[in-house]
Amino acid sequence: MYYIKYHEGGVNLKMKYFKSMLLLIYIFAISCEDSNQDQNAKDNSNIEDDQPAIPCLKANIDCERTIELRDTQNFTFDLYSTHPLDSTMQVKNAIIFVHGRERNSNEYFKTMVSAIESLNQTENVAVISPKFKNEEDVYNDTDIYWSYLGWRYGNNSQPSSNEVRHSSFAIIDTLVQKLSSKTHFPQMKKIIIAGHSAGAQFSQLYSTGNKMDGNIGDISMNYWIANSQFFLYANEFRWSKSDSDFYIPSTSECSNYDEYPRGMIDRNNYMNSLSEVQIINNLSRNVTLLLGELDITSSLLTTTCYATLLGDNRFDRGSKYYQFLNKYYPNHNYRKVTIPGADHDRNKIYLSPEGLSFINSEIIK
Repeated sequence: MYYIKYHEGGVNLKMKYFKSMLLLIYIFAISCEDSNQDQNAKDNSNIEDDQPAIPCLKANIDCERTIELRDTQNFTFDLYSTHPLDSTMQVKNAIIFVHGRERNSNEYFKTMVSAIESLNQTENVAVISPKFKNEEDVYNDTDIYWSYLGWRYGNNSQPSSNEVRHSSFAIIDTLVQKLSSKTHFPQMKKIIIAGHSAGAQFSQLYSTGNKMDGNIGDISMNYWIANSQFFLYANEFRWSKSDSDFYIPSTSECSNYDEYPRGMIDRNNYMNSLSEVQIINNLSRNVTLLLGELDITSSLLTTTCYATLLGDNRFDRGSKYYQFLNKYYPNHNYRKVTIPGADHDRNKIYLSPEGLSFINSEIIK
């Protein structure tokens, strides 16, 4: 034990020793405190570094999010997003970009983020890229998934024995509901459903069958349909190459040409919730056909009878569908934008000068 002892005329040796020890203890304590502060600062820095930036612009796990579909049987659904969907965000536009047959939602996210970055609009536009999983993609017991083709058409999730099944279109409904929340997105003005190839078919079908458009307050909805080879025909007329006009094919020529998703017969549960008249009325929604002028090859092109009745290639089929609408439904609100130099490549559509100019016009106005 160290103690203080006073002696007339000065401080004895024990007093000097005690003061020295106190000084050493004080220096040691200060050193430890500084070290702890440095470590705490480093720890806090690491915590901050671990938090994804907002907006999150990298097509990696930082931008991957999961939403829950709550019902008597709960599921989870994964997506990439620049912004959280359950916080207050001040963006004014949202683009839901639907992947194609390869279900590479991360690559689609990368494409659209690149477009928004090029336009310096990352603070104003939320980009979301959902992933519609097949059974082979499932790695969690709660993962929701669809058949190989079923997700494109708004069919119900698999397996059919599940107590609860969700249309893939209903997932977009859920996202639209989240984005139209005034609590989370008080400045939202426009929600865009976009796609390329199979994702474009998905988006065009969704544009005709959803009940969200027109029912989310003052928020408008637009649809971008890039390089799809299929479209929903609202009547039985199809293109005759020999006659250079539309006609009604015989069932002996092609028995299933007018069945959903190509026509109105035998629609799935989601699409059947609307009448044919309502679906036709929905052709007045704001839809843009983005057609690559060089998407004229037969690569991965369906050539069954019902497909060849639509045109020779994707560019031709998109052009013929626009011609079909002009002839039979002149009150439609579709427009056609051709992209020169673009083949069947989403980047050549959306990242081309013409594509970027189009996107800019859509998100600024």
